[in-house]
Amino acid sequence: MSTQVKINPSTIQGTIRAAAGKSSMQRACAAALLRKGETLIINPGKSNDDLAAIDVIQKLGATIRYTDEGDLHITSNGLSPIDAEISCGESGLGIRMFTPIAALSEKPLTIHGKGSLVNRPMHFFDEILPALQVQIKSNEGKVPLQLQGPLRPANIEVDGSLSSQFLTGLLMAYAAADADGVTIQVKDLKSKPY
Repeated sequence: MSTQVKINPSTIQGTIRAAAGKSSMQRACAAALLRKGETLIINPGKSNDDLAAIDVIQKLGATIRYTDEGDLHITSNGLSPIDAEISCGESGLGIRMFTPIAALSEKPLTIHGKGSLVNRPMHFFDEILPALQVQIKSNEGKVPLQLQGPLRPANIEVDGSLSSQFLTGLLMAYAAADADGVTIQVKDLKSKPY
């Protein structure tokens, strides 16, 4: 049985508040965590990956509340973990970006994932983080990741074909650690727009 609908030309008016995309939302959460002060994310995303990022920043010390308009108000004094166990859910961006950020902490932390994330290779953590004075133990390059910092910025070379998301986390961690006079050299950058 077929239903037909007749649509007549008309003018549409109104305002649409588009939610933040997952990539932008998670990066905004990371920046808000590292920024000492208050951040307001207007019309935040509500995907599972977005909610996992919000949970991560809370466990790393941020306080969140929703405004009456549904916006996300984040208060942070910088990285100050309140929980030793962190889950990035199924977010590949989340685990790649938040791991170097979490490594700024002197506290031992364990970072978990679920679903397809448990099978994704993340050996680059095992290769790069020790060069930044971070102790790390993985499950043969997969989650869970046990780590303890603090991350100390140093001159390093990163294979950019592996993950621009990890590079994002490194850049944020370096900035939060007041890196001065050090360089992250990137070879074979694949995701330049990010």
